[in-house]
Amino acid sequence: MTDLAEFFSLRDQVALVAGGYGGIGEAVCRAFAKLGARIAVAGSKEAAATRLAAEIDSSGERTMGIGFDARDVGSVQRMTETVAGRWGRLDVLVNCVGGNIREERASDVTESGWNDVVLLNLTSAMFLSQAAARHMAAGGRGGRQVHIGSVRSLLALRNRGFAAYCASKGGLAILCKQLAAEWAPQRITVNMVSPTFVRTPQGERFLQDPAFLQGVLARIPLGRIGEPADVVAAVAYLASPAASFVTGQTLYLDGG
Repeated sequence: MTDLAEFFSLRDQVALVAGGYGGIGEAVCRAFAKLGARIAVAGSKEAAATRLAAEIDSSGERTMGIGFDARDVGSVQRMTETVAGRWGRLDVLVNCVGGNIREERASDVTESGWNDVVLLNLTSAMFLSQAAARHMAAGGRGGRQVHIGSVRSLLALRNRGFAAYCASKGGLAILCKQLAAEWAPQRITVNMVSPTFVRTPQGERFLQDPAFLQGVLARIPLGRIGEPADVVAAVAYLASPAASFVTGQTLYLDGG
């Protein structure tokens, strides 16, 4: 490949973006459309997924919106089958599903709270990857899988209830390495992008606290919070032909 533009092209690739209408997910979907991909916007809110898909391509030829429950394996499998069936292939999975939905201090962690967070962040990733890999392998073309992780896979957070979240994101990092090793013969790459706090609706609930914001900024050498575009650039790279020899990696986006 000698044309640099082709290194980063997603022309006619079929991309499934799970959690695709959130702050990072929406930015990924819009960027992938500009790079030429056909995009399935998937998430728990089907109306939101369908609305974004229509905004990106009103003709409906190159986008689709679909609802699914990331915490239910059967739902994950059915959704993935539908997406692959729509265009006859699946080339890229971007997994933006996750969050600290039950913030409990370590001394107060409950079994149900722990299980809820691990199910959303780690178990769902396993079965999204598995469902996507089946179609990537069956097509003989391989594929790219990119999971959105967090710096919490490497770093703890003082004075907050992040035990389950940190454990699940840390688990996701090593899961990506294992999946990358197992699926390398099928030319399926599996990587993770792990940002610090990003200016999204989810991130804003933390960043609206001036003291918390200043504490975060004081630890970032580049002196700013991450933006969705920072994450999109890394995801687009890992999904593109330019990253065909990159797998099992975690790319931290933390300003140093």
